[in-house]
Amino acid sequence: QVLELVNSKLPVVTIDHVFNNRAAVVSDNVRGMEELVRYVYAKGHRRIAFIHGEQTAVTENRLTGFYRACDALELEIPDAYIREGVYHDPDRCAELTRELLQLPEPPTCILMPDDFSSIGGGNAIRRMGLRLPEDVSAAAYDGIQLASVMSPPLTTYRQDTAAIGATAAAKLIELIEKPRTALVDRILIPGKLVEGGSVRAI
Repeated sequence: QVLELVNSKLPVVTIDHVFNNRAAVVSDNVRGMEELVRYVYAKGHRRIAFIHGEQTAVTENRLTGFYRACDALELEIPDAYIREGVYHDPDRCAELTRELLQLPEPPTCILMPDDFSSIGGGNAIRRMGLRLPEDVSAAAYDGIQLASVMSPPLTTYRQDTAAIGATAAAKLIELIEKPRTALVDRILIPGKLVEGGSVRAI
């Protein structure tokens, strides 16, 4: 049904997914991951792991941002530090967190796929008898309210969902009312890093 819609003649704006010849409003995932990596690096971390979500355009952009920041900081990231998880799946995140922490040289900081999944990661850390952030640090992505009430509060990159929604609505109205002059483009919406207490300075 989605493909039928985007291939029709109806005005369409997509959010966080890009179709050819359709307007899209996208969270700036490349920049978001770059900021997260630079923040963690500034805290002294050099062994940084990344549990990402399933293969989507969002994931590809976050991986690009992750590797761009690491390259700029001249960080060598072992392949074993990069794990494919599932968005919004705490159990899978817990499993992958355990695997990372059982490596001969475990990471000092783990970037989780999203705030909700990070609950599983935090639980796995505690079940292994480790403390967050004293023994291992963690950060995530999304900036949902849950992140601020976790213990410790989660460091995360907050997506500007209000701006994404408002921009998409405005773009759709423009496509409807001014079809001959409206640009069919991709609009990137930046977010904001929210510092919690889950990343320790080392």
